[in-house]
Amino acid sequence: MKRELYIQIKEFLREVIRGTDFEGHVMTVGGCVRDDLMDLEIKDIDMCVSLPDGGIRFAEWLKEQGLITKGVTVYPNYGTAMLHLRAFPDVELEFVQTRKEKYIDHSCRNPVTAFGSIEEDCLRRDLTINSLYCNVSTDEIIDITGKGVDDIRDHIIRTPADPDLTYEDDPLRILRCIRFASRYGWDIEAETMDGMRRNAFRLEIIAKERIHDELCKMLTCPHPVMAMELLREIGAMHYVIPELEETYDMTQNEYHFGTVWEHTMSVLGHLKGDSLELRMAALLHDIGKIRVRTVTDGKVHFLKHELASADMVKDILRTLHYSNDLIDEVSFLVKNHMSCKAWGYECEHLKIKKLRKLQYQCGTEERFRNLMLLIDADNNAHAADRCMPHQVALIMRCTEEMKHEGTAMFGYKLPLTGKDVMDIKGLDPGSKVKECLDYLLKLAFVNPLIDREELIKHLKGYRLYK
Repeated sequence: MKRELYIQIKEFLREVIRGTDFEGHVMTVGGCVRDDLMDLEIKDIDMCVSLPDGGIRFAEWLKEQGLITKGVTVYPNYGTAMLHLRAFPDVELEFVQTRKEKYIDHSCRNPVTAFGSIEEDCLRRDLTINSLYCNVSTDEIIDITGKGVDDIRDHIIRTPADPDLTYEDDPLRILRCIRFASRYGWDIEAETMDGMRRNAFRLEIIAKERIHDELCKMLTCPHPVMAMELLREIGAMHYVIPELEETYDMTQNEYHFGTVWEHTMSVLGHLKGDSLELRMAALLHDIGKIRVRTVTDGKVHFLKHELASADMVKDILRTLHYSNDLIDEVSFLVKNHMSCKAWGYECEHLKIKKLRKLQYQCGTEERFRNLMLLIDADNNAHAADRCMPHQVALIMRCTEEMKHEGTAMFGYKLPLTGKDVMDIKGLDPGSKVKECLDYLLKLAFVNPLIDREELIKHLKGYRLYK
């Protein structure tokens, strides 16, 4: 939302609570205060009330005053209430009491919560920049640690309390710290960084669904390479995608510079697309090299690593609870990222029928363009004398010409169906029908404008393999 709307909501609540027991106790907190100071758009408005059971009590009071549109959604275990003000019906507000937390069972992230002072509320939060409060009644910024405002100015990421305590209580904050650092490109304060290293092992208690969420945000942030390097540096990758650890020191052949990890980071850095599917594919496109690497006469080979990578992608992303649609998309991109390598530096070996086949396999132009973005990033991340920086641009130019001519094969459908093939050839359902359809597709790759009658003529003359 626009900052102006955030300001209007604060002003509205200031007038509503004037002269009541809530005056001086209602505050915006966390990301909305941070983003307001950074002159960014506000995503969510979280509010706390520094009174016992203040969040729920204030929400119910607003309801009694007839100021909300619907009912109040209450989460009593956390003293939280969510609602929509009648004056701002499109904005969901969350109210919670200032609270303290006690982690009794350190094998999980579920604390016992109770009303606490604003100081106690501040120290339970993840970062100083997320531990700022704005008193609605006075518009005063309250910086309990005395560091939050300065850290925004100085571009520093640090915990509000002792990092060992912060991460022992909730190790997910380690991933959140990396996510915010890579979101802004800011430095992590040295003591906080050391605390992350010491406590990375605590990530073993974090549910895969939560790791999934943080990884998505890291990969789609403005600095994904920074995020991945931080995971590696503090030993957290072991709890995110442990298979990548084997790539850190794995040497390659003359086509590459550096290790498999260094090449992977270079691909991720060269990638011009920012979708989760693309960045995940870049991160995992060579993961299969840890399975297929061989050395013959001193030379390193990674034969068919793209196929091994595609298989591993499915296992890795299922473990992290990604959707089947995303898994299918990423595995397709990874499986086909080598499909243009033999076409040459300047596409001198490109055969049009091969390009049409790739368009057909992609199905949609969007998927084809994503594949080209991945291939281009991979091409540009090879050794200097092995790069193919112009290849994808030439492929795309050729594709545009084919689209203009009407010969591109995105979404192509044969004029003949499997039933047509069975009727014409007198076949029963089975592999021979597929053989015939594959034969007809090969004809279409050569001439995508071939009509039904011509295909029937070829089909009748086709001799099936025995």
